[in-house]
Amino acid sequence: MSDALVYLRERQENGGFNRAHGLRGLTVREGYAEILLPPSNDILNPLGNVHGGAIYSLCDVAAGTAGASHGRVGVTLSASINYLRPGYAGEPLTAVTREVKCGKQTAVYEVDVTQGDRLIATAMFTMYYVERPLESLS
Repeated sequence: MSDALVYLRERQENGGFNRAHGLRGLTVREGYAEILLPPSNDILNPLGNVHGGAIYSLCDVAAGTAGASHGRVGVTLSASINYLRPGYAGEPLTAVTREVKCGKQTAVYEVDVTQGDRLIATAMFTMYYVERPLESLS
């Protein structure tokens, strides 16, 4: 694993939001990321299902991680998500990215969220690369 990817994995897992919600990078390689959101009562909505905002945040972190795997800092420019079925309490969610395009200023990622063998949501994220290298986030 390259130095940039090692740095990215450490940064992603030890950053404020990600650490607060227990998000973990299962796999990170250039243009690809798998991120795990562990089960927690803190991410449930009043119906007892995983809150849509938690699912969206998981997708955002996965797309951002895949984008940053190229060694550049990116921010979400636009996103859309389709919630296909509810996520249930007590079982982790996993987001898996697929790089659709990576250009000089933008990158596009498709993200699938699963819980076990159930597809929970799909999302598309466009990331915009700011003029900062990944290592500048120290």
